[in-house]
Amino acid sequence: MPDISDYDKLNYDYSRYWQERLYENLAEKNLLNKLFENDKGNWFLDVGGSYGRITSTYYNSYKNPVILDYSLNTLIKNKEIIKNRYPKVTLIAANAYRMPFKESSFEGGLMVRVLHHIEKPEEYFKEAKRVFKKDAKYVQEFPNKVHIKAKIEALFRKDFEFFSEEPYKQPIGKNLEGSKKEEGGIFFNYHPSYIKSLLEKNSFVIERKFGCSFLRSQTIKKFLGTDLMVFIEKILQKTLSWTNIPPSIFFETTLQKKEIREETEQSSDLKDILACPSCKGELSFEKEGYAECKKCNLKFFKKDDIWDFRIE
Repeated sequence: MPDISDYDKLNYDYSRYWQERLYENLAEKNLLNKLFENDKGNWFLDVGGSYGRITSTYYNSYKNPVILDYSLNTLIKNKEIIKNRYPKVTLIAANAYRMPFKESSFEGGLMVRVLHHIEKPEEYFKEAKRVFKKDAKYVQEFPNKVHIKAKIEALFRKDFEFFSEEPYKQPIGKNLEGSKKEEGGIFFNYHPSYIKSLLEKNSFVIERKFGCSFLRSQTIKKFLGTDLMVFIEKILQKTLSWTNIPPSIFFETTLQKKEIREETEQSSDLKDILACPSCKGELSFEKEGYAECKKCNLKFFKKDDIWDFRIE
């Protein structure tokens, strides 16, 4: 298995990261609000949703939203806040490479500010294809390897290999949060063509591309202020999203795959979509807060009313 960014290892509080990033937060939420405003569906999956930062953008469009995150501590710490604001949300601790859901469970989903921690995106997209339904809307955000600042810096270094489509792993020491080995966090920047290829290989058809956080700069923040930056950001998202200028890219996709099972009216009971994350076998729920796989006999438990399906 690939290494996992384990925020529990260092007791990392992801919400602190966003305290000084109001502009980036609003830029992303405004974009996601636009993408989901006309959607209607049943089950929705927020992969790596952490403390529910972007839950408001899809909450009113789907009946049964699920936040999945590897950090059980983060989910427990923020459970009361999340459930008070968004009572319909279900919180699940699990590995994004091995999600505890039956095939074709979700009609919508997204991953934002998480793919840079995914060491093997090809494995993740294969798993995402499995758990999403045919025609599901899926939004993928990723850090853009070839944004304008990175290109200029590479040219000054005369580092022409930088422009290849291979992922760029940031040097050890710059991102310690969530590191499993405490020697540097997993942090990759991706070329848009690389992510596009992986998505299409797994039957995700890219409908639209959006750039985001065009003005991500401490210097610009000092001179313009958040309100003006967000106003300019909206204009840039409309006019320059076809470029690779910004540091963050969003792909809006639709999953086009053949369904293995017949389409039936989907239940709103969580137990009806859960499956063993290891073998994908059916789970038995003989008592509250306890599940056992009927196939491989793995056992899973709730902690503070949150299912813990984490495996490696």
